[in-house]
Amino acid sequence: MEYNSSDSGNFSLHKREFVSTASFSGSGTGETAGVFYPVTGDVEISGLRRYGLYLSYLRLMRLRGRTDLSVESIASETGIHQNQVEEDLIGHGFMLAGQKAVHISSLMLALEKILGYYNETESFLVGAGKLGTSLLLKENLGQTSLKIVAAFDTDYRKIGSLIGSIRVMSPEKIIPLAARMHVSLGIIATPAGEASHVADLLAGAGMKAIWNFTADNIDPGPGIIVEQTRPGQDIAAAYERIIHRLRSQAVH
Repeated sequence: MEYNSSDSGNFSLHKREFVSTASFSGSGTGETAGVFYPVTGDVEISGLRRYGLYLSYLRLMRLRGRTDLSVESIASETGIHQNQVEEDLIGHGFMLAGQKAVHISSLMLALEKILGYYNETESFLVGAGKLGTSLLLKENLGQTSLKIVAAFDTDYRKIGSLIGSIRVMSPEKIIPLAARMHVSLGIIATPAGEASHVADLLAGAGMKAIWNFTADNIDPGPGIIVEQTRPGQDIAAAYERIIHRLRSQAVH
């Protein structure tokens, strides 16, 4: 099966779908929502909405293979005046006065910290075959506190089916769901030869860490934590390494 990341449609879809569930008061916790790190500084709600639009657009462009973006294009595609975009980015130290372009991955990470998008106890899984089913049914992940909240597969026979309590969806749902749920970790359990493309898709959706249960090597790009686990290896220890690196990334 082949995973195809679609870049059709316009950015207005992402503008309509941006919803923040992070805490803006600084407590940033929720019993079922995982751990959210506090919003940084005194950022007004209108500012948070703008930063959400910036982040959605950056994710889309990274998924399309871009590494840098002009400030002009961010303003044009989000519908926010260029002077406001420059004021936001310069005011938080994300760019220098007079700078015309920004690095996508670096800016995404900075915006995610401001918005408090660090959920370390929930994950997406791509690949609902034998291995993915085992993970969904907690036959292996029972050693950890991690909860898979969404599963994806391109096999039309599996899409819409339930594995345990989780319904399998098409991979085209990854980006809009990631924008709403702020999941930080993506799990890959696909057949051989597909992990690299799936890793790119998860990175484009804003995943900060990818847990690869396949034998394929992946390189989703700078700033993305990668943990590879083979059969027989200690899953609990691997999860602890991921959490440690996510928390270290969040405070630097």
